[in-house]
Amino acid sequence: MNKELNVGVCVTVSGRWPTALPEKRLREYGQWLEESFPGTRMLRFPRLLCGAGDLDECCGYFRENRADIIVLIYGAFTGDAVPCGLADACACPVVLFAPREERWERDDRLYANALCSAAMNGASLKRIHAPHFTVFGDKEEPRVKKELEDIFAAQRVLKNLRGMTFGLFGYRPTAFYNCAFDENVIRRTFGIGFEETDLKVVFDTMDALPREEVEAQMREIQERWDTRNLPEGHLENHARLYLALKKLVPEYGYDFCSIKCWPEMGALHTTPCAVLGRLMDEGVGIACEGDVDAGITAAVQRLICGEAPFITDLIDIDEKENTVAFWHCGNAAPSLHDAADGIEMRNHPLAGQGTSFWCALKPGPVTAARFTNFDGQYKLFLLRGTAVPTVRRTRGCMVDVKVDTPVLELIRRISENGMSHHYSLVWRDIAGSLRNVAGLLGIPVVEL
Repeated sequence: MNKELNVGVCVTVSGRWPTALPEKRLREYGQWLEESFPGTRMLRFPRLLCGAGDLDECCGYFRENRADIIVLIYGAFTGDAVPCGLADACACPVVLFAPREERWERDDRLYANALCSAAMNGASLKRIHAPHFTVFGDKEEPRVKKELEDIFAAQRVLKNLRGMTFGLFGYRPTAFYNCAFDENVIRRTFGIGFEETDLKVVFDTMDALPREEVEAQMREIQERWDTRNLPEGHLENHARLYLALKKLVPEYGYDFCSIKCWPEMGALHTTPCAVLGRLMDEGVGIACEGDVDAGITAAVQRLICGEAPFITDLIDIDEKENTVAFWHCGNAAPSLHDAADGIEMRNHPLAGQGTSFWCALKPGPVTAARFTNFDGQYKLFLLRGTAVPTVRRTRGCMVDVKVDTPVLELIRRISENGMSHHYSLVWRDIAGSLRNVAGLLGIPVVEL
């Protein structure tokens, strides 16, 4: 899930407009894009794009190099034929990049009129249902770079989602209707396919592991975490499950997964919370409680920012501090733990049948999100906030997050919109990129 993004870059001009400014932008903006977005392949059309002949050649160049998205930089006013032609021929989103006017003189002409052109072209692209974005401002403005970063991140997500294989280790826990999913809707919306591996395969793989490998893993765990309060046998079960899943996920070619973590796993004293947290830090993403939609959200978040997500419940609010408490059984990745409040690996905090991290999670900006299917149409629920220093108040792992929406109003919005109980959190502000992903997929966004 790390395919390189190919970005087509062109600078436009109309035949009736002076070319000195467009030529300058062709040089300077093309170079800036190459230098400012490492890890992105910039496909620069080498001359100004003006007229049908240039358009045909430019489209051929972008198609040959498999452009995933096109940045159209306005050198000067541009008619609708160019952006619409690019969208039709290349079948990918177009970014209408309108720099500010460089010269304003009372008795002189406009030299670009880029903003007006972008508005006109954007209206035409909207009418032909061509995905597009508008970015206004100069390359020196930090906001402009951030907007382009969010757009590129969203398109990179889509490129990596298409053809992704989501692995199912079992279905969903008993009576968790919100964790049900529709393969066909997901395939149609995200381009993700599914394969299933029975939990028995997991248990058989655990049982077949060499004793010396398991013992080495147990020693590693004891060196990293306080395991003194784990019940007898649970450390070995943790080690075996960790090694088994780490082996099976790449063996079956799964890009992201979900697991039915109870009741069967609990019956064998191997509830996997702490295992899932460790694997998440290592790039092996597995959503707990068979929640595929939460897993898709976590996969998207990881593709955007490259960091470990945390699948969690919202369990409490504090009206005075305007915070919400996110908690789960102990599946938070170690990179999210806050050592200031102490960290232990202990039994499952509710059922007592496995391993779990008991700790508070670190402060910092967070983005909570979830894609949810309603009658065949996905929505994206989105909440931004700031995780504050937290003292763990119950077993498991938890964090308090300060939000802008009054928390009682937040609960009302959750209820009225049918938001499920699982969120996926990352410790980055990626709301802009998530909105762009939703926009490219035609998914409405519900701001919580």
